[in-house]
Amino acid sequence: MAQKPLPKILPKDTTPNTHSATLTSCLVLPADAMEIIDAQVKAGAAAAKDATTLTVAALTTAIPAGTVLDFGGVPVVVTTAAAAGAVELDIEALPAALANAAAATFHNYDEVPLAENFNATLNDDEETIKVHGRFTPIRSKNGVDFTATIKTVAGADDPVIARLIEAGMQPTPGCRRRLVFVWSDGFALLVTVNIGAPKPSGNPGQSMRYDFAANLAGHAYWTNLNDPAPVWKPVGQLAT
Repeated sequence: MAQKPLPKILPKDTTPNTHSATLTSCLVLPADAMEIIDAQVKAGAAAAKDATTLTVAALTTAIPAGTVLDFGGVPVVVTTAAAAGAVELDIEALPAALANAAAATFHNYDEVPLAENFNATLNDDEETIKVHGRFTPIRSKNGVDFTATIKTVAGADDPVIARLIEAGMQPTPGCRRRLVFVWSDGFALLVTVNIGAPKPSGNPGQSMRYDFAANLAGHAYWTNLNDPAPVWKPVGQLAT
């Protein structure tokens, strides 16, 4: 019997999407951060190699001392804090010349590099007496707590890891930071945490790793980046 052509109408595949956890990221913000900043910094004039000041277009945000700005592969280290509206930056000697209008982006956050694992967990315990009152100060409200482990193969010579080590080696409130976890499906958490002491590990023949614990030390918020207008909503609060 002769075979017929393939049916032209294809059945709809309703299998939900799966997502790669490789794209998960963790951003580290200052403890007092009130917004996520991605601001362009543009050179207002050409600058020669070894210059220690840089003319810029009026800054749209303040830039703290120690900030490293990447102008197309040329790292520029800011030595003196600059206020919003400033038109000049004090910098370490330029390692290479910069052209007029060369641009960099200032972030008020660091992204954890070369991450191997983010074990971020919202823990539930809604036993009645605990739901109606915090069962540990600050740490948990309405039965929801948060703990996380950040594991990376980046070392102490990376500036982001160095800053996490510095935080973890201090008592509270010196170890207090805000973290943003973003998963590849669009779910995100914003948490104020205490960074735990660094735990370097590794055996001969293996890559060295750093582990950092992050335990809730303030408020926690969540959002869904698939929403038409994502907003931060408190964890443990009934929807209205």
